[in-house]
Amino acid sequence: MSLRLRLALFIALAIALALLVQGFLGYASFERLQMGNLERDLNAYLARIADQLEGRRRPPRLFWRERGGEPDTELVERLRSNTPLLSLPNPTPAGIVAHARLVQGQVVLREWGQFPSEIPMHHHPEARLEQNWLYKSVRLGPGLYLQGALEASQVRASLAGYRQTVLFTALLVALLGAGVAWLVSGPALRPLRHLQQAARRVADSGDLSLRVPAEGSGELLHLSQTFNQMLERLSAFRQRETEFTRNAAHELRTPLTSLRLQLDALQQGLASPEETLSVVREEVERMTHLSESLLTLAREGRGQRVGLDLAQLAREVAQKAGVPYQGPPHLETSGDPILLRQALENLLSNAQKYAPGAPVRLELSQEGDFAVLSVLDEGPGMPPEVLKRAAEPFYRAPGTRVPGNGLGLSVAAQVAQVHGGRLELKNLEPHGLKAELWIRVQPA
Repeated sequence: MSLRLRLALFIALAIALALLVQGFLGYASFERLQMGNLERDLNAYLARIADQLEGRRRPPRLFWRERGGEPDTELVERLRSNTPLLSLPNPTPAGIVAHARLVQGQVVLREWGQFPSEIPMHHHPEARLEQNWLYKSVRLGPGLYLQGALEASQVRASLAGYRQTVLFTALLVALLGAGVAWLVSGPALRPLRHLQQAARRVADSGDLSLRVPAEGSGELLHLSQTFNQMLERLSAFRQRETEFTRNAAHELRTPLTSLRLQLDALQQGLASPEETLSVVREEVERMTHLSESLLTLAREGRGQRVGLDLAQLAREVAQKAGVPYQGPPHLETSGDPILLRQALENLLSNAQKYAPGAPVRLELSQEGDFAVLSVLDEGPGMPPEVLKRAAEPFYRAPGTRVPGNGLGLSVAAQVAQVHGGRLELKNLEPHGLKAELWIRVQPA
């Protein structure tokens, strides 16, 4: 079932429920009004019958009797003595079919009209509805009561018509609402259909250059823009993955070729075992460093954060590299000590390789919410075009003869991103290079 159809059905259901609730409340009010009017007519009818029995010509006292007043003793005595009652007309209100009967015990003493047979001969002081009749009884004395019945077929027909009108109106308006929702939702959901079609084309063809037209407004426009941003990031990720795989394969092929050539030379007697062992050890260390760097780049932010003293870690790395350390004695934060140590070792190693013999130092400072680890050297620095691309994986400046795989700065930049920071490279005046590793300080 499409979203457009579900939306139309949902709107139809909502409209139908709203109209049914409103119709139910209106029906309850209408029924209470109609039954109240019918009960008042029944009370007035019974009051006229009672006054006829008592021979009175004044406003009825029916409600006085119902409130516990004393019955007419003269009427009761006449009934007990079986005195014949005068023939009295049936005082029915205009436009109403009504009947009454005077009952003593289970004996009907008199009837006004043809009393309905389906009404039981019980004393019910409250008005009740039996089939098409509304009836109630009024006590006139001990064992003596007056029972009246009014035809309620018209009222019941009106209520049934009201119910049918409510149901028909709810159904009709719900269908109209569904139709309008179906027509209106077409243009409104057009950006979503374009998004679905683009996603299907991307899934079928693998072409990440496709884009969704930025249509609509609100959430749909934001969804289209977000989808396009996702495709851009996926496209960039695929490109980086392709370059990364190609460069990694090339960098791994170099030490493997060197190992094979050295082993062949040993087998042919062109190299001594000591020379072969030295070359093998050097190439294995190179491959180990390359594998560790590749693993760091592949982790993509999945560092394991623990509490650590960044100042102590920096001092240990500086002492191992044989460079001076400047900074506070302690700086507590949280991070991955293995990644941070590797990033600092890469920065110090680069500075010592590309500025041989020049002084190198490691500094630690705090700038707001960031700790800044700076590696400074007094070497030749980098040209501006090289400075822009130095942190790219496997990038090496043209004409570089220093051994390496071009991953040191890339690993350092990745570690900085893992810790909510960045890597900045700056040339110093008059010469030298400053590599800043910005790390966001977070409590352990």
